[in-house]
Amino acid sequence: MGKSDIPSRPKLRPRAAVALKWPILLGTLLVYIICWKCHKFSSFNLQQTLLSVPSAEHVRNWSAYYTSEAHFVGQGLSQARWTEARWKEFGITDTQIASYNTLVPKLTGHQRLALLRGDEVLYEAPLIDDVTTKGPAGNTSFLPAYLGFSTNGNISASYVFCNFGSAEDFQDLKRANVDATGKIGIIKLANTSPYLRLRNLEVFRGEQLTNAGRAGLIAAVFYTDPQNDGPVTEANGYKAFPAGPARPLAAIERGSVTTGNRFRNPESPKLPCIPMSYADAIHLLRALNGHGPSAEELGPRWHGGGLEFYGVHYNVGPSPADVSLHLVNEADAIETPIHNVIGTIPGIISDEVVILGTHRDSWGHGAGDPGSGSAALNEVVRSFGVALRHGWRPLRTIVFASFEGEEIGQMGSFNWIMDHSKWLKASVVAYLNVVVAAAGSRFQAKASPLLYRAVLTATDIVTSPNQTVAGQSVRDVWGGTIGTPGGGDAISFIGLPCISTVDFSFSQGIGDGAFPYHTGFDSFEWMDQVGDPGWNYHITSAKIWSVMAAYLTEFAVLNTSVADYASALQKWMDELCSSNLCSSEVDLTVRDKAVQRLTRAAKSFDSYAESLRVPRNTWWRFWTGNDLNAAIRGVNKIYTVFERQFSHGRSADSSSSFHHVLYRPAAWHAEQPPLSALHDSLKKKNWKDSRKWRDVMAEKINDAAQLLEDHLEEVNQQ
Repeated sequence: MGKSDIPSRPKLRPRAAVALKWPILLGTLLVYIICWKCHKFSSFNLQQTLLSVPSAEHVRNWSAYYTSEAHFVGQGLSQARWTEARWKEFGITDTQIASYNTLVPKLTGHQRLALLRGDEVLYEAPLIDDVTTKGPAGNTSFLPAYLGFSTNGNISASYVFCNFGSAEDFQDLKRANVDATGKIGIIKLANTSPYLRLRNLEVFRGEQLTNAGRAGLIAAVFYTDPQNDGPVTEANGYKAFPAGPARPLAAIERGSVTTGNRFRNPESPKLPCIPMSYADAIHLLRALNGHGPSAEELGPRWHGGGLEFYGVHYNVGPSPADVSLHLVNEADAIETPIHNVIGTIPGIISDEVVILGTHRDSWGHGAGDPGSGSAALNEVVRSFGVALRHGWRPLRTIVFASFEGEEIGQMGSFNWIMDHSKWLKASVVAYLNVVVAAAGSRFQAKASPLLYRAVLTATDIVTSPNQTVAGQSVRDVWGGTIGTPGGGDAISFIGLPCISTVDFSFSQGIGDGAFPYHTGFDSFEWMDQVGDPGWNYHITSAKIWSVMAAYLTEFAVLNTSVADYASALQKWMDELCSSNLCSSEVDLTVRDKAVQRLTRAAKSFDSYAESLRVPRNTWWRFWTGNDLNAAIRGVNKIYTVFERQFSHGRSADSSSSFHHVLYRPAAWHAEQPPLSALHDSLKKKNWKDSRKWRDVMAEKINDAAQLLEDHLEEVNQQ
């Protein structure tokens, strides 16, 4: 589809035969009746509105507000009320706040991280982002540095450097005869870096902590190494923010060490942990210089650390006998109210729904994560509000959601979904999510295959902000590769009711300034100077989001494809074996036959759906015949519930509240393999689990094929 695929409302005229047969008055009345049923008589161009309304001035103002005060989980009531008021001003009169209670991790006592020689304090980490300035990062109303759901502890012990804390890293330490048992580990964080992604070195902090416990560590200290930012470092002559684009030495990356209340891994160790800045890490790691093997001796995974410029040799230790770390962490989970904002534009069809959502809660100012998503969503809502003032009404119902509680396991969306589970499962076509609308030049999309066409069409229509040729679309520059579903609150929607989701972002790309993710430096000033100086990525995200929503709401037959899903499944199956994961120990014939069956049924079903589409200049005919109406509604129902066929009791990570059998929970910045449970068990050579997941997936794929076959048989019998 091209750049004008969202139908504008044509002015309709009576057909010649009708005009000749009936008096002019009756013919005119008929026209008005027909046009009222097809979204009101109007020549209004929705697509043009959605592409023209978002502005830099507005997103800049929204960002300034959302970053102006602390809004961690449980601190969001004032921003919820402000958001509700803005949406109502935009014309979304059906907007309300939905509040819930949940457990929120909070500092309840003392914190400490000190380097000791006997009783002498060699270095005391300040544990706040910046004590030397009065600027945004030094704003004491924001959170101190801690990690959500860390175990409490008061520990003194020797310490070792553990690289990225991956299972491979701990194996390397063991091979080098470095015993981690009973020690505190210093671990590099591995989130949101395009350079680590290229080397396949990304590890989620919760997984790092699990690995640390298995290796025998008794506590862990995390920091973000300048290595994450490639060449954009002080060592290469770049000034640190606010003087330049390099990462500030005092920046401390926070976060939860589990995916939150819902996804806690029962195997996760009870391990105290704390974050520090790389300014702190310099002191601790320099004390290891000359002690134990160096990173250079331990292999390529250990190479590339960015602190050599500051005199760190990256020896792994352990620390000298008289040198230790003292770590204190006192935090507890406290029941706290959280507040979602939900706005609704009723559609002509009330039981076909598209939801657009983001979250507001943040570990710091959160200009990139998630303030850019909140600012962009406001422009999406404002754009549709302008359309409403022109007399437009959506064919399908549109819901906007600003959730609170994402940073501790998507608790805002989780509670809201549980509250509306039956309606969501029956009616929701898609959930479209954005967390980071602007923090760099790299576009990433993660989506259910059912929604590939929505992603590709929207990115083909919207002009790219980092184009090299005038008029290039986002898709031209991006290339079109789509990852598996997940990201922010999309995890709740794809995992719990198994609703098809999209999550997309613009985040740090190769050559971009450092993204101070989850630190006090992810501020309005950083966004204005480094992240998105012209606010063009915010605007682009708002346009993609809006166009995608319109693409899914404005056509009689849903613009989705089950054949795309079958093709993706076949591709994922082929990739398993091309990655040398398949084994003669696990016969995959039953899986292959299920995919082949789905492929046949999906092609037939999509072909039937296509036969119900009408030419664009007569698309309103959907409303003139009850038989056609019923046929289209039947097709749309199948497209809506198709994703639900992959619901299973437990997911690949054994979570009791993530039910999609093909995927596992994934952050917006993380790439997860498709067919996760089968992929992981094959990789571990756990043949028993591999056979179990093969059979479960084959069963669910067959269920999906049966759904399509049954509907086609019913149609043929009519």
